[in-house]
Amino acid sequence: MTTLNQPSLIAWLDERAAQGLFSGVVLVRSGGETLLEHAAGLAHRGHRIGATPETKFQVASVGKMITATTALRLVESGALSLEKPLTSFLPPELRPAGLDDRHTLHHLLSHTSGLADYHDGDDETWASFTSAWDRVPVYKARGPRDLLPLFADLPPVSDPGEYDYCDANFVLIGLLIEWITDKSFASVATSEVLVPAAMADSGFFQLDDEPEDMATGYLVADDTSKSQRSNIYSVPAGGMPDGGIITTAADIDRFLDALRSGMLLAPETFSQMVTPHAFEDDGPEAYGYGMELVVVDDIATIFGHGGSDPGVSAMVSHYVGAGTTVVVLCNQDRGSWAVAQRMARELGLDDPRD
Repeated sequence: MTTLNQPSLIAWLDERAAQGLFSGVVLVRSGGETLLEHAAGLAHRGHRIGATPETKFQVASVGKMITATTALRLVESGALSLEKPLTSFLPPELRPAGLDDRHTLHHLLSHTSGLADYHDGDDETWASFTSAWDRVPVYKARGPRDLLPLFADLPPVSDPGEYDYCDANFVLIGLLIEWITDKSFASVATSEVLVPAAMADSGFFQLDDEPEDMATGYLVADDTSKSQRSNIYSVPAGGMPDGGIITTAADIDRFLDALRSGMLLAPETFSQMVTPHAFEDDGPEAYGYGMELVVVDDIATIFGHGGSDPGVSAMVSHYVGAGTTVVVLCNQDRGSWAVAQRMARELGLDDPRD
């Protein structure tokens, strides 16, 4: 089995934390063995509380894997369909203006709906995302229905079929799950995924309930010596289906193990989840169902998901050939990618992503 130079990597992570370049947890597991688990930096800067491997983190879009799995379990039970029109499930009051009879759950899960998002995904600052909370205050954003007004009246940006990463797709999946189950998205995702996957330290919590052992997220200034603001006014108060789970590195690893073992989804359904349904530009990166993929010769060699919100940076990758999972969770809005790539290099894993 491949090994890692733990002392060298731990020293490197601690140095990055001291420089303000990283704060969080790294977990590397392969073949049922832990190759590296280390926490660096502070979970709460005001109280000078250090991060530990048990610290819970906001992980932004990493949660899309949980939402997709919840929806696919409902497909397997017959409550939902990948191919039936969404209009046959959602009542008019829950349909954005751009939704019509062509749109299916397949389009939402693969980001090929062509529907408009509630923020500008091409904005490299947080201005577009945080401006949404001028229209729907963060303290009122507690479930997917609360986000619908942000995009309900927007026309589509393209016809169904073209790839365009869009958080609103997964907000709609959450609404769909709530409508057909008559339960909150959080409760359904918990019973369908978190409980069977033994993710006991995870949940779609309300932030003002102050979840135990949760790291506060921080927005990083370009000058890392300056004071860094927390993200309490920059993200919704409640866990959302497009990126709202609070979790640990170990629980994310348990989730991927449960997926791969067939505990959560039938093998054919999981195969659909990691099948490339849409490609990003001309490179090797593609999207499955709630999964970011790296594809070589039409086969997904890496699957997982990244996450980025104000105060949040996360990267989860499973390298199929090596049977190795790298989880990097960070409670500041930069820092996870460089760490994830360093782990891949140290493991000798082929990762063509820049």
